[in-house]
Amino acid sequence: MVTSRRVSAHVASFFEVDFTRVAQLRGKAKQQYAERGVNLTFLAFIVKACADNLRKHAVVNAAVSGDSTIYRNEVNIGIAVALEWGLIVPVVKRADELSLMGLARAINDLGERARTKKLSPDDIQRGTFTITNPGGFGPYAGIPIINQPQVAILGVGAIEKRPKVVTGPDGNDAIAIRTMAMLTMSYDHRVVDGADADKFLADVKKLLQEFPEGAV
Repeated sequence: MVTSRRVSAHVASFFEVDFTRVAQLRGKAKQQYAERGVNLTFLAFIVKACADNLRKHAVVNAAVSGDSTIYRNEVNIGIAVALEWGLIVPVVKRADELSLMGLARAINDLGERARTKKLSPDDIQRGTFTITNPGGFGPYAGIPIINQPQVAILGVGAIEKRPKVVTGPDGNDAIAIRTMAMLTMSYDHRVVDGADADKFLADVKKLLQEFPEGAV
């Protein structure tokens, strides 16, 4: 981690996301997923939103090797798992090719094998982008350290109900209770400009707030 801070020019962007639609879709589908042995979490939706946008924003999925920038053909998303003895990052391979069900199943499987020390060496290799979810422990937001040689990592804050100003169909504003969370992305400013990072996060936010029911 010290090497990463020293090598990469860390910059962070914060995006507040309304997860109310995701919460509603998850509530409807959770039992159906459970009947198939899969726990449908908010993280699965977040991984899906990132996976579907990383090819469009290829620089966020890149890597640094010496003075060169490597653009990857695969979208392999690492999921940080906190264990009693530390942290490990198993990788969902070709995440952009998986459905929400496939991603949820892969996340469940990797997390369980991480906790029971049954991961293989290949399970923690070839990641191109990382997601860490400290929000499960309660923090509003955090600034994660980039997982070298990747150029970006997404941190997920606590997903919880908060008051939010919303604009109704009539154009009037009101305060409503919404399911909200803060997404924070640290990125390597040697490769990723602020505009690149913010465009990626804006697309991730848009997909989460307008998540298609047919994709659940």
